[in-house]
Amino acid sequence: MDAGDLADHVHNLVLDGGSLMLGTHQGLFRQDPGQSPTQVSADRFDVMGLARAGNRWLASGHPGEGMQAPADLGLLASVDQGRTWTSQSLSGEVDFHRLAASGGTVIGLSAHDGALMRSDDGGDTWVDLGTPPLYDVAVSPVNPRTVVATTADGPVTSDDGGQSFTPLDNAPLLALLAWSEDALYGAGPDGTMYASDDDGRTWTQGASVDGVPMGLTAAGDQVAVLAGTTVYYSTDRGRTFEPRITGVGGH
Repeated sequence: MDAGDLADHVHNLVLDGGSLMLGTHQGLFRQDPGQSPTQVSADRFDVMGLARAGNRWLASGHPGEGMQAPADLGLLASVDQGRTWTSQSLSGEVDFHRLAASGGTVIGLSAHDGALMRSDDGGDTWVDLGTPPLYDVAVSPVNPRTVVATTADGPVTSDDGGQSFTPLDNAPLLALLAWSEDALYGAGPDGTMYASDDDGRTWTQGASVDGVPMGLTAAGDQVAVLAGTTVYYSTDRGRTFEPRITGVGGH
């Protein structure tokens, strides 16, 4: 399926059932199976971070043309599947390029200073956990105190909600992470996909996609990854992939 009217520069992906939500430079888009992507958000804001938290959607980024908002939007929340958004916290202070949620816990990576921040009340108040050299972060859907993140030296894990991290020995080098209710998935910088059933202690290698991964999401056995100008899609835990959207501009 061609990207159609999808705006340029896709920053992130989130699976919603069989549909795919895409955070882009020009707003939030939705792509249903076999269909071209269509715009969801009423405002065409720059969706730099995107996560689902139960029946809410969370986002961060920068305002679009005509929006009366500070340059850094902080944490935004939507309760109508991404059509309209309200400011929840940190407006004018933070631009999260990575967001992950589990229960009432939200973890974000600030783009400006690399700060790792955690909220345990759904995003109302935050704790600054310092600036560990992290690239991506994922939170266990079973235990939000368990956090796995990627670094230039390999993935690391935390059992205290991100306050401290230790290396995951013998893990592959990973760039991106996505934690579904069934498994923790990782994408290597060369496009090789991996899955773990034990919180990242051991990994099974899957298929490879063409291009450098720039976005990753998972739901159950479904996995979607943006690499190059294509969103690849798998229904078998990343063992095989097929192109789902072509002609996409990554960031």
